Amino acid sequence: MSIEGLDQLSPAQLREEWGRWLGAPSPAISPELLRLALGYRLQEQRLGGLSRETRALLKAHGRTKGDEGATGSVAVPRKLSPGIRLVRDWHGTGHTVTVLERGFAYGGREWRSLTAIAKAITGAHWNGPKFFGLTGKASV
Repeated sequence: MSIEGLDQLSPAQLREEWGRWLGAPSPAISPELLRLALGYRLQEQRLGGLSRETRALLKAHGRTKGDEGATGSVAVPRKLSPGIRLVRDWHGTGHTVTVLERGFAYGGREWRSLTAIAKAITGAHWNGPKFFGLTGKASV
């Protein structure tokens, strides 16, 4: 079975594949979700599963959820590698910042911080990482 072949399967065939791959009856979900789940399973077998870091992050998130389903927050590690572009729309104008080895490039010049760039864009003090959607905590 290939990931591409999943598109050709009928709902009954998808349920059959589910049973073959997972050894259990398929859940009562749409054929599209079955395709996605089976595709993930195939990909996982060929390329490996989640990294240890990702599994730990998911486990930590699971521990922060209350019994009543309250959403917890987990610190999400953010490493900005050189070359990454941060994009933000501000009042209908797009702004792109490129991460450098030391600092950031924006508007034809180099900047030491995202906060300085956010202030240049908005004219007001902003937390730069928050302005560009890089807050230290993320609801998962």
